Amino acid sequence: MNDANLIAERYGITQKCEFLERDLLKITGATSVEFDLNGFLDNMHQVIVLIGYDFHKIKGKVRFAVEVINTAYLHGLKESEDRIEDYGEHLYFVFNCDSSWLKKSDEH
Repeated sequence: MNDANLIAERYGITQKCEFLERDLLKITGATSVEFDLNGFLDNMHQVIVLIGYDFHKIKGKVRFAVEVINTAYLHGLKESEDRIEDYGEHLYFVFNCDSSWLKKSDEH
């Protein structure tokens, strides 16, 4: 079990992550999804997504990125001010969580 899985369990978001991963992998050309949830440990409610893609199957990186953003939005995540980073065959996104990602005790 990796750190993201442990953090997801601790903050009660395992199912949300699983559903998000499932839907991100439905995007044409998506090959893998990794989450970084370390911000939750510092009360920064952000989900960092590293999504792999097969550039032979996507219809452009911008279009692919828009599909990722739209899918994340449907799961209660909004674009942050961070840039989308291109790592060759992976794109890196930082999303801000809406209140559905917070435990009741975490809400202010």
